[in-house]
Amino acid sequence: MAEAIITQISDDFLECTICLEPYKDPKILPCLHTFCKGCLEKFVAQQSEGKDDKFPCPTCRTETELPGGCIEGLKDNFFVLSLKDAVDVHKKLSTDSTDDITCSTCDEGNKATSWCRNCDGFLCQDCLTAHQRLKVTRDHDTISLDELKRRSTSKPLTFKSQRQPICEEHNGEELRFYCQTCQSPICRDCLVLEHKDHVHGYLPKVVNDIRAKLSESTGKAKPRIDEYLLIKERVVAKKAELDTNKKTAEDAIAEAIETAIKGFTDNARRKQAELEEKLASITATRFKQLSATEDTVETALGCLSSTVDYSRKIVEHGSDFDVVN
Repeated sequence: MAEAIITQISDDFLECTICLEPYKDPKILPCLHTFCKGCLEKFVAQQSEGKDDKFPCPTCRTETELPGGCIEGLKDNFFVLSLKDAVDVHKKLSTDSTDDITCSTCDEGNKATSWCRNCDGFLCQDCLTAHQRLKVTRDHDTISLDELKRRSTSKPLTFKSQRQPICEEHNGEELRFYCQTCQSPICRDCLVLEHKDHVHGYLPKVVNDIRAKLSESTGKAKPRIDEYLLIKERVVAKKAELDTNKKTAEDAIAEAIETAIKGFTDNARRKQAELEEKLASITATRFKQLSATEDTVETALGCLSSTVDYSRKIVEHGSDFDVVN
């Protein structure tokens, strides 16, 4: 069961749909589709058509504005990064003996005995002792590798890193607060400087309401997915019916012409060509209309489905920061 969850997340959620490889510097668009930063830069260069500030999403074609006119201005997908780290730790625990895992803190290459959820790193016994003594790390959530491996087998994402992202404006400051006015995570310096007159709160205290609203919205969207699926089925059925009617009409035309051909061969064949051409034109027009409808429905369905899937994964597996971000 655990392996199935990890495989699904690895295959469906941690690979860029442009390069089909694990994300590198993932950037998330407003439509909730995520791509590698480098892939987006190449895509925008090919698709922007002179519009340096806008480009269509590679998946759903939603028009996307570039903050500051560059890919760098788009938000980093910290949720995908944290899931990737959790999956990497799970795979390491499932494929390696705990004796082969070394400390990621010191340079001696000592055998790791624990893992720190806040630092997202392995610790040897000496580093663990120091970790528990230092004021800045003594309250960190550490766990032995044996216990971590046991949890990884039953619930692979329960040990996901709780490391808070760092503010891009104020180096070293963690995004521990949430500005309700701007609807954005902020750090302590942001709160004092740019957001002092805004409505804000401590991130862990506001996240539950946001998580509940997100779950409620996801539930409301589910019937719309069913609706789109039904419409898609009807359009596909109409296209099949149109194709069947076309073949029936062609057979009827051919049969009528073959009967008339005995008396006026040349005239009948001209009439056959005219009728078939008219039929092809009518069919092509209708088929194009139906195809356009199907494409629109598929786009909306794909966009809504991926949005719901992304939101569900954040609700189920995301940290407090992932949810509010």
